[in-house]
Amino acid sequence: MGRYLDRMKTDRHLIGYSSGNFGKNLMLGSVDVTLLFLLTDLLGIDPQSVSLLMLLVFGADLVLDLGAGWLAAWAQNRGTGYRRLIALGTLPCAAAFVLIYSLPLLGPRSVVAIALVIVFFRAAYAVIDVPHNSLLARVATDSRARGRASGYRTVFSSAASALIATVLVPFMVTAGQPATAGQLSRLGVVGGMVFCAAMWFAAWSAQEEGGRGERQVRPSARIVILPKLDRLFGAFAIVALVTGFATPVFSKMMLYISTYVLKEPGFAGRILLTITLGQLAGAALWIFLVRSRDKTVLLAASHGMAGCGVWLFSIAGEHTWWLTASAALIGVGFGGVFMLPWGILADMTDFAEFRHGERRETATFATVLVLLKAGGVGSAVAIGWTLGKLGYVPGVAQSDAVIQGMKLLAFGVPILGSLIAIATLRRLAVGHEVHARVVRANLERQRRLAAASRPV
Repeated sequence: MGRYLDRMKTDRHLIGYSSGNFGKNLMLGSVDVTLLFLLTDLLGIDPQSVSLLMLLVFGADLVLDLGAGWLAAWAQNRGTGYRRLIALGTLPCAAAFVLIYSLPLLGPRSVVAIALVIVFFRAAYAVIDVPHNSLLARVATDSRARGRASGYRTVFSSAASALIATVLVPFMVTAGQPATAGQLSRLGVVGGMVFCAAMWFAAWSAQEEGGRGERQVRPSARIVILPKLDRLFGAFAIVALVTGFATPVFSKMMLYISTYVLKEPGFAGRILLTITLGQLAGAALWIFLVRSRDKTVLLAASHGMAGCGVWLFSIAGEHTWWLTASAALIGVGFGGVFMLPWGILADMTDFAEFRHGERRETATFATVLVLLKAGGVGSAVAIGWTLGKLGYVPGVAQSDAVIQGMKLLAFGVPILGSLIAIATLRRLAVGHEVHARVVRANLERQRRLAAASRPV
């Protein structure tokens, strides 16, 4: 216990940095979960218009993330730094969040005006999200420490998800009736205040390691929007697409599975909460194991555990205890699946610097965020298209073809994605020891360049 407490004290700056994930996930998760309901049920926009609106917002989102990466690189090169950019961008993001939940109170009549509000929120969020993720490569230089930081991030993200599931979702429909416009606006204000507290604390406590101070980057450094597209990044891109596309399909299909396969719609909420709690336990497990095992090995094990859990769930029938236990196993696996790639990505910026003599932190993190979001939208489109082709009709008993299609989506896609990720990770040789040698080589190169640039 004493050693555990000592480790927590040593990692306090990593924990402080990771607390930003509570604010970020509370903000983005709330919007992801409630925005469609807000637009259709509270603002009265027809579902087809909402689908088109969300597709347009997604297209803007891809540009916004790359633009935020460029802005973060520019701020870093000019001496502003990631931490200051996060601090400066927090208040506009909170204001955009409040504005979204004040839409029913404001009563906008134009879909264009609503779209502008949503795009404003996504832009403001990207401005703090990209530098916060990129900061992971600077708050720790050791591969194991980055793995622990990724775990702490997952703990805070899961805590926010649990809060959304237990507080926000029930709040949206109180006593069978949607929340009033005034209640939603006050909810936005409270959420914005919590977000500001979390992000400002994260920016304040995220001390940088390894001599990479915010003002040490040359102002003349070239700003780019894409990473070096080598084989190493290509392999990681496959893992990122699996993480964004295949893995979340299980959760996205759970309401359909509970309603039409298990014939118990309320079971979906319990399964999703079990998965969230499993992710918290999984984060603790992977944080412990990352001290002695490479992150790529643990990520492959996480995918294996999640895939096994999904398979067990698929053969559990209507046995509640078996379904719940399988969901807990899936959650533990998901804890690693969503946690470990960020630490691996931070290490890859060092490998890319070693290979190409150029550090592209923000471009790397921004591009991966685009891949994750593209995968998420792609999975939603694939689900809708597949169910439509199979003849799905909401609210009625489904045909055998639709039921089998639901099972294939919910179980087959995540398992196949995990197998692809495991096969890809075998080719990612970015372990702890190799990374330590690369970091030393990069520092030696920097010393030589600094010595060569001094006047004689």
